[in-house]
Amino acid sequence: MMLDAEIYVDRIANMRITNMNAAMEVVRQSVIKKKGNDQGDLYLRTLELAQVQEDEYFDHVVSKDLSSILRDIRDAHRKDATTADESCAALEVQKQLQDAIDYKGSTEEKKTRLFLANLCIDYNAITMEQFANLIEVLKLSKHMNSPISQRGRDSMTHGKGKRKRK
Repeated sequence: MMLDAEIYVDRIANMRITNMNAAMEVVRQSVIKKKGNDQGDLYLRTLELAQVQEDEYFDHVVSKDLSSILRDIRDAHRKDATTADESCAALEVQKQLQDAIDYKGSTEEKKTRLFLANLCIDYNAITMEQFANLIEVLKLSKHMNSPISQRGRDSMTHGKGKRKRK
């Protein structure tokens, strides 16, 4: 990048770009004299677009260099504490919610699965005793209370449809 900046600042390539553009313009003007200045002519338009604007060219070159440098820095700092996570938290939460909704089990079990997923704990890795204890603790939350009376119902299961025992 520094070399490209030096070439631009010292106008080293400027003379070559000016010469090339002048040659292209001479050819374009020659074609205009022979064929006329038809705005829809492919060759005339090509000769016009083939002329390089020095500032635009170096903007592109420096931008490309800078982008490459920034990509390298970004890759080197992927694991920094201040770097954002690569995964999208919103998509993860959406998937966890959908998994909990699709799960065949009680409302408490669905809420517990979601809670465990948010803590990155595998629901299937906990024991029935741990599950029962977790449910008891989570029942202290206003979010676990069901607005529908569940009196007399003991449908809480864990894993593959096994009933929980108290």
